[in-house]
Amino acid sequence: MIYPLRGQAKGNLLTPSNSYYSEEYARRMCNLYLSDEVAKDEEGKVRKFYRLHAKHDHTQEMALVYDIKCPTCNGRLKQIGRQISLNELGLYTCTACNRE
Repeated sequence: MIYPLRGQAKGNLLTPSNSYYSEEYARRMCNLYLSDEVAKDEEGKVRKFYRLHAKHDHTQEMALVYDIKCPTCNGRLKQIGRQISLNELGLYTCTACNRE
């Protein structure tokens, strides 16, 4: 699923919204968005992760300034993976949703 991100007038807090956008459409139309990724962790449990994507190029410093709310529980996402490219930014998880 794709989650377009909207920012506050002040600060770097980003709030996701649900959408039916395709990845291609979001890449063209959204300045920032999350895509969800599902993977098994080292214990074999299925976990949900989110990849941050940007329309415009971001350096690592630019990508680290964002605070992002979880699309599911509205908690704060925690970055757990590095930036892949200038447009495929960090990998995030929600510690509240992924609790035991």
